[in-house]
Amino acid sequence: MIPEELRERLLSRKSADRRSAARHIGKEQLTSLSAPLFTAYIKERNDKRTWETQVEMIKAIGSLGYKPALSEVELLVMQNAPYDTLTIFAARTYVQLKRSSLNDGQPVLSLLPHARLSVLTGLLMALSTDRMAPEREDCKDIIRACWDANKHPDRTGQEYGLADPRTYLANACAGWDKQLTAGFLHHCIFTAFDINLLGNKVENKTLTDICKKALSGKYSKLN
Repeated sequence: MIPEELRERLLSRKSADRRSAARHIGKEQLTSLSAPLFTAYIKERNDKRTWETQVEMIKAIGSLGYKPALSEVELLVMQNAPYDTLTIFAARTYVQLKRSSLNDGQPVLSLLPHARLSVLTGLLMALSTDRMAPEREDCKDIIRACWDANKHPDRTGQEYGLADPRTYLANACAGWDKQLTAGFLHHCIFTAFDINLLGNKVENKTLTDICKKALSGKYSKLN
């Protein structure tokens, strides 16, 4: 699909067209369409019916590193909605736009203290998606802050329906100093379970497998 066709699709009256265009622009890293994509998002943002399209646009903006969108993305993050897919990806995009490099963990650390579940998940997702490798002290601080992120207040009582945010941090640990990460990864394995609707413990095998691979320095493929 050529850039001009994608530009036209961003203006389509069909949400599916706009969504597919955003996905394609991000996947193919078509930076020439960053501004038109952001303009399309601004038009889209107030329509609650098209949240899936907005998610794809926000994801693409982060992938493209389009910094003029930072203030708009930051507004979403500051709302700090606890159970919201758009907020998850806004937090991931915030880190992508705010950081100075893949070694800059400060955008993550600055939001962790007050992050509700969706923002927390998005912050840790950025570490995993882009295989970020923050400075050693930042890695230690992130791990310390997220040691028991599975027990986040927004997740208590709903563990089986909400993903364990440590999944993304565990995956990021694959590229970090094993001396810093081993304790955390073993802790995750030991506590890798959710509570189902009957109140019973159910092993979170996804997290266990990710941790075992990370201990070997291998990343897992996550969505």
